This record gives sequence, C-alpha cells and structure tokens, in this order.
Amino acid sequence: MSEADVSATHVRSGEIGVYVHVPFCERLCPYCDFAVSVQREIPHEAYVARVAAELNARAGEFEGYEAVTLYVGGGTPSLLSGEALGALFEAVRDVVSVQKGAEVTLEANPNQLSAASLETWRALGVERLSVGCQSFQDAQLKALRRNHSATQAIEGVERALEVMERVSLDLMFGVPDQTMAAWEADLAIMQRLVEEQGLDHVSAYNLTVEPGTAFWIRRKRGSLHLPDEDASAAFLERLVECTAEVGLWRYEVSNFAVPGGESRHNSGYWLRRPYVGVGVGAHSLRVAADGRSWRRANARKYASYMSQNDPGAPESEEALSARESFAEHLFLGARSRLGLDLSGLFERYAGVLSEADKVRVGEAINGLATLGLLERPEGSPHLWRPTLRGLDLGDTVAERLYLAATPDAH
Repeated sequence: MSEADVSATHVRSGEIGVYVHVPFCERLCPYCDFAVSVQREIPHEAYVARVAAELNARAGEFEGYEAVTLYVGGGTPSLLSGEALGALFEAVRDVVSVQKGAEVTLEANPNQLSAASLETWRALGVERLSVGCQSFQDAQLKALRRNHSATQAIEGVERALEVMERVSLDLMFGVPDQTMAAWEADLAIMQRLVEEQGLDHVSAYNLTVEPGTAFWIRRKRGSLHLPDEDASAAFLERLVECTAEVGLWRYEVSNFAVPGGESRHNSGYWLRRPYVGVGVGAHSLRVAADGRSWRRANARKYASYMSQNDPGAPESEEALSARESFAEHLFLGARSRLGLDLSGLFERYAGVLSEADKVRVGEAINGLATLGLLERPEGSPHLWRPTLRGLDLGDTVAERLYLAATPDAH
C-alpha cells in the first residue's frame, strides 16, 4: 500500500470510534497530567460495573452507528484482570454494534507483558497492543520514574510481537539529561524491532512539562534539567531519519507506521470521526448531519465518577456551530498526512459556506503550499496534506486555516 492509498482514508457515514478509559496506575509518572488513580488494590469489578452503567445510560448515542475501533487506554488498562477486561468488552458489545474486524487496541506497560497475559488479551479479541516503553535506557527510565527496566521493555515488546497481530511502541525524547547518544541507542533498538520482528507502529513524543505535574514543580524550583530547544529539534530530526530508514512513514506529528499499520482509532480524531468515550475523564464528539457538533467530558476524578447519581452525566459539555465545526475539521485535517479532502469538506458544510468563504480558504491553502507547508499527495489531486516541514510548523498551519475559516470571529 502506498502513502497515496493511505491518504485516501476517510470517514464513512455511520462509523464511530469507542474509547474506554481505565485510570488505574501503579505509580504516578512525574510528567503525567492524565486522569489517573493510584490505588493499592484495584477495584476491578466495581469499575467495570460503573462503566457498564454509563454505557447503558448513554445507549442512545450509539444508535445508528457501528464501531470501527475500540480503544482501551489509561492509565494502565493492562492492570485489569483478564476476567475484568473480558467483562468490559462484553459490556461494550452489549450496547454497541462493533464491526467485524474492528481495530481493538489495549494499552500496556512492559512489566505486564507476560506470556500468559498476552495470550489472554489475544483470546479476548485484542489485535493491537500499544506498549508504553518511553525508553530502552535505564537512566532515562529512572529519570521518568517508570516502573520497568530497559531489559523488561525490550523483552516485553519482543514477546508481544510473537503473540499479538500488531504492536505499537511509545518512545519519549527531550527527557531530563538525555544525550544524543542515548537517543541514538533507543532508535537503534526500535529499528531492529521493525526490521527483524515486524513492529509496525511507533509513537514518539517530545516531553512536555504540564502545569501541576511533579516535573512542573521541579522546573519552577530549578531542579529539572531538560535538553534545550535545539537539542530537542535535533532529536526529532534524527527520529524522522531513523523511522524512514526502516520504512515507517510519518503520518501524523508524533506517529510513524508501516503503510497500512496506522492507528485507525487515533486517525479518527484527526479525521473528525464521531467517537464516544466512557470512563473517568473520557471525552466524546457527537456530529449532526447539518454540521453542528457537541463535545463532552466525563468527571476527571475517580471518586466523582464512581459516586455521581447519573452514571451517564458529563462533567462538561460544549456546543460547536457548523461554522466552528468546519474550522476545526479543516485545521485538524491539515495536521495529519492522511489527507484533507477540501472539496468534500466544502460539500459537507455547504449550508454555512459562501463562495467568498471557499475562495478565502482556498487562498489560505495555496499560500501555505507556496511556503512549502502543504502539498498534494501524488496520485490524489483532490487531497491536501502537510509536508514534513508543515508537520513541524503545525501550529502555524492550523492558525492560518482557522483564521481563514472564521473571519468574523476575529
């Protein structure tokens, strides 16, 4: 499959993605600002029962839809027992029509990748495993307070590749005191796993220090020593080179895959496919035929989620007009190399776009193309996508398109 073929990915009517958040973690990583809960004893049955109650309370949101992806993330969802995970999948399928052949992903940590666990997950229908290694260097893992060793990470991924149909690897760069030599060592192991054992997907993130995290506090105190911007840019450049060397293409800012190995679930976010998120802190997007859309978010605190009277009640909701939805669709699509079908978008939002709107957006896209930030994929003349430089300057691309799509809001 060529990149042009992959870029033709689009959302079909009636498709939906389902995300289930499992918040439990064995420890809190100092860079993490996700909705997580560190507990000595995990309430497997109680949490799955609450998620099932939410699914049933929100059953109407799934009517007329078929789930093409099911993603169980966290937190550390691999901490759930096999029985609890099986009950969770059953609860989803009791309410949601899940397409045969749907992509079913489970996030896992390397220290949980035993042969028995892998076989259990495969038997439950998990066909894609996303493994949060972050690094293959013990010094980096210690700096990130990860609860696994470099050896566990390497051996765990190797075991997963023997059992699971597909495996994705998470790496992180720009971490405390990281050197280029250490990053090169991580990338060499990644390349070996791709070339020799069939790893087909890598997600690599530049460490971001989020407000309220332990790293945020340490940075304010002056005790956190991170690589500077030039070093992080060099890490990213080397990452792009090394992934390309082993046949992984950069289809999104932080994601690299063998053509055909892209995450269908995460790609749905960039393509603005409707999705329903259940569990602590989960987000959802509902889209109407007239272009309007609604976002909602669940309670971020475990205790609040478990104790609220209505298990289907959101913590917050936001309504977007058709114009706002168009603008979001436009700039999200331009931040992924899956491709942006401009004529299709104009047709979808015909009820709110004037000819002047279309001309203005078209001029913005042509201007970005002149700057070398957007291009037409070979063999797909109706699509636009960011160049590799456009991915690195994604905020600039997104801002220009958003301003072009919403002239009256500024």
